[in-house]
Amino acid sequence: MADMVTQDERMRSDDEQALIEAANMTPTLRTRATQAPLAPTTPATPATSVMSYYDTRWPLVNHALAVTERVTHGKAGVIQRAVSYLVIGGSAAVVNLTILAIFFHFGSANVLWYLILANVVAYELSIMANFIPNDYFTFSHLDGHNRSWWARCLRFHITSLSGVALTSILFTIFYHLLGLQPHLALVAQAIAIIIATFYNFTVHHLFTYAHRKA
Repeated sequence: MADMVTQDERMRSDDEQALIEAANMTPTLRTRATQAPLAPTTPATPATSVMSYYDTRWPLVNHALAVTERVTHGKAGVIQRAVSYLVIGGSAAVVNLTILAIFFHFGSANVLWYLILANVVAYELSIMANFIPNDYFTFSHLDGHNRSWWARCLRFHITSLSGVALTSILFTIFYHLLGLQPHLALVAQAIAIIIATFYNFTVHHLFTYAHRKA
C-alpha cells in the first residue's frame, strides 16, 4: 500500500509540475506572437514615363535626345524622325537628279515621251530610295508599321505622289506671284519643296503610318 501511495504522489507531483511549466510558457508564447514582425509591404513602384524617342547606337546622340526630351516635354521623338526624314529625303533627291542626268546624257529632254519616261523612272526610284530607309529607320516605331510591307509601300507612294502634285501646284502659284521672272524660278521651287516636305512628313504620320485599327 505504501508503494501505491508513493506512486500516486509522484504522479500527482509530476502533473502539478507540468501544469506549472505550461503556465509559465503561455505568456512567453503570447509575447512572441505579439512581437512577431508584420509582413513586409512592397513599396509602390513609381510609374515610368515612356520615351517618345528610341535609342541609337551612339551614346552622344542618345544623351542629346534625352536632353531634348526634357526641354521639349516629350517631343524628342518627332524631332528625331524629322531629322532622319530630311537626311534620307536629301539622299533621295540626289537619286532623282542622278537618274535624270543619266537619261539626259543618253537622250534629249526635248523629246516629250523621253522626258516623261525619264521623270517617271526618276520619281519612282527616288520614292523607293526614300521609302526603304525611312520605313526601316524613321517610321519603324510607329503603330502603322505593323501593316504589311506592300501596304506601307503603297501608302508611301500615295503620299509621295500627292506631295509631287502639291509641289507642282505651289511652284506655279509662287512663280506667278513672283512675276514670272526666270531668275526667281528656283526661289519658287525651293519654297514649294519646303512646304511639300512638311506636308509629306505630316501625312506620313496621319496616313502612311497611322495607327492600324484592330
